Amino acid sequence: MNELQARTSGVRLALWPKKSISADTNLPEQTSSSLEFTIGHNVDSKEEVDRIMKQAENAGAKIIKHAQNTFYGGYAGYFQDLDEHLWEIVWNPAFETNEQGL
Repeated sequence: MNELQARTSGVRLALWPKKSISADTNLPEQTSSSLEFTIGHNVDSKEEVDRIMKQAENAGAKIIKHAQNTFYGGYAGYFQDLDEHLWEIVWNPAFETNEQGL
């Protein structure tokens, strides 16, 4: 798996699989818990949540919690990627973005 990068508002996020980090650092891979952290990805609509969840599932991710309405008026779901990281894909009406994604 190659590096995945995204740019938003001058911030760069790079995600690497454990195997690559282990090779780069010479540290052995170790057992860890999926509950150590979650990666939250905020999107602009319920439809985008559903699209990304389906895309992740088609790529081999395990759906942990199907997207559904939330207690705060949003819409969110969780999946676990192939390295067992938890992702929350969420639409939050309080996080409206402009044309630049800000």
